[in-house]
Formats: sequence, C-alpha cells, structure tokens
Amino acid sequence: MTDRKILLSEKDIPQKWYNIASDLKTPLSPPLHPATHQPLGPADLAPLFPMALIQQEMCPDPWIEIPDEVLQILKLWRPTPLVRALSLEKAIGTKARIYYKNESVSPAGSHKPNTSVAQVYYNKQEGVKRIATETGAGQWGSALAFACALFKMECQIYMVRVSYYIW
Repeated sequence: MTDRKILLSEKDIPQKWYNIASDLKTPLSPPLHPATHQPLGPADLAPLFPMALIQQEMCPDPWIEIPDEVLQILKLWRPTPLVRALSLEKAIGTKARIYYKNESVSPAGSHKPNTSVAQVYYNKQEGVKRIATETGAGQWGSALAFACALFKMECQIYMVRVSYYIW
C-alpha cells in the first residue's frame, strides 16, 4: 500500500513567501486609477492597504520574508498534510500521482487563514484598529475574525445577501 499522506515538520515551514511575479517574462500591467485611468502608485493605494502590503504587491524580488510573529501563528496548523488522491487516480485511470493539500486542518477549515493572519498583522503594525469585510459562504469572514482575535483588533463581517437567502 502506498502512503497516502506526506507530513512535514514545523522546521520545514517556509520562512519566505515566493513572489511568482518575478518569474513572469512580461510584468503584469499595473492597476489603473478609476478616475484618471493612470497606473496606481503606492500613495493611491495607501488609504486602502498597509504600506508593507503595497510594497509586497509592487516588489519585483522573488522572495519576501515572513515576519516571525506571523510564522509563529501559522505553526498552529502548518505545515498542512499533503494527501495522495488515490481514489481520483483510480477513477480517471492515470498512472500519475495526484496530491492535494488538506487545508481543512486550519482554524477556519480552509486555506484562508494563511493570508488573513498576514493581512491583519500588517494592518495592526500600521495602527489600524478595525477591519471590515464581506463574506459569502463564511470561510473568509471566519478566517479574518480569527486573525483579528489573535491580534486583538475589532472585526466587522458582512454576509452577502445571496448567502443569507440561500441558508
């Protein structure tokens, strides 16, 4: 029987985020200002995002350091198991090995805390006191609420109307 799971230790957690934009042959077009239709600069984005996130977004470097405080929180559930999809391999009749990351082990049951923790961290560093967001099925909302609780920030979550009426 083939092992179904690959489990890494905490020492294998990446210390840096990889910036895939550094691999692009042609850089992505910059976002445009809705009023002027000119490329947005950091000053245009500053009312919406912490400067550390703006710098990451515009950074051409392939690697971006993960702050230690963020790493320590990510270690609560990371690294997540890599699971071999044996039933899928059999169902499609392939000899290839297919794996998926099991992100259900995170506090929100999805991959979303991986980014919400960093986003709340950078907002807290910049002095933001409250974060508001919308959520559809609730995973992003619960991930952001989780991150805000860790950093003792106020959080307001709005559920989109369509999700409210479906339930």
